[in-house]
Amino acid sequence: MSDILILRANILGGMNEYVKELGDEDLLDYWYSEGIPDECDEDTLMEIAEDDNLFKDISHVFAAIIKRGV
Repeated sequence: MSDILILRANILGGMNEYVKELGDEDLLDYWYSEGIPDECDEDTLMEIAEDDNLFKDISHVFAAIIKRGV
């Protein structure tokens, strides 16, 4: 397992925690449907981190949430 995959998984976990802490149900629903699934575990984060396109797509979803939610 490479350092970059671990970093990506950590970034994804951080994004997930950030969105959850916003406390906005609409944004959270969007995140769970288009971003990281609800009740995501470390194995799922690693699977997402390994997929370049999925990682990029979820990063774009996070960016959209930041633009709308902050």
